[in-house]
Amino acid sequence: MLKQITAISFALTLSACANTDALDANISSLNNKVDALSAQVADLEAQQQSTAAYAQTANTAAEQAISDAQKANERIDNVVASYKK
Repeated sequence: MLKQITAISFALTLSACANTDALDANISSLNNKVDALSAQVADLEAQQQSTAAYAQTANTAAEQAISDAQKANERIDNVVASYKK
């Protein structure tokens, strides 16, 4: 019985050593995929920041246009009021 357990243990040890190369290859492959995904995430973050900056610029321009339109409307109202007098 002890010989069988020893033989089985030895066989498992040998098979575990044989699978180490495959395991290392799988880990390397997964590490490469994680690195690629990390790079994609970094690119997406940069794009998001660029888009946010562009949106802020557009928002500022829209606010300025609203302000300018309100001032123009006030001037037109004043011109119209002066003709009524």
